[in-house]
Amino acid sequence: MRGGRSAAEYVTCRATVRRLLADFLGSEPADVPLGRRPCPGCGSVDHGPPAVLTPGGGPLLSISHSAGLGMLALSDAPVGVDVEAFRDVPVAELAVAALTPAERNIVLDAPEPHRTGLFLRCWTRKEAVLKAVGIGVTASLTALETKADRPGPVKVTTGPAHSVAATWWVTDLSVPHGWTASLASPTAGGRTITVQAL
Repeated sequence: MRGGRSAAEYVTCRATVRRLLADFLGSEPADVPLGRRPCPGCGSVDHGPPAVLTPGGGPLLSISHSAGLGMLALSDAPVGVDVEAFRDVPVAELAVAALTPAERNIVLDAPEPHRTGLFLRCWTRKEAVLKAVGIGVTASLTALETKADRPGPVKVTTGPAHSVAATWWVTDLSVPHGWTASLASPTAGGRTITVQAL
């Protein structure tokens, strides 16, 4: 269940997304049919990726928000965006479930505050890829190697455990101090992707 502050942030983020999509589509915010695409893993529309449900199909989109900063990504191809606020994270506890062995070595060997920053970089990269795949954080995070010590773009490969095998290019986004964000797309360039802070 969402806390009051989190629920208010969610509502504000969705209202802003609807307004931006209306500008993009040339319509009124109330006329933007937001919904979900079927989940590629199970076919359910209850938890599939967000979508503009227009008869001709709209842009593919991804939405993320964390502690006062939201991000919207629009593209003509699958796209994923994730943003996380810097905060106290039990990195050592989460590392086994969320990081590959190579990532664990890099992250756990780093001194604070770099350790938390590297962990959140891994997390946003993984979540951006899984959002682009369309399944979100429902599959094994330890199967995605995000090369935590390298600036983006980096190549991340998904396998059968993630519903679809594909190569994704993940870029670190420029965001205000206090957050980290990543964008995943199927190619390193050539696609039109619009990213908007909310």
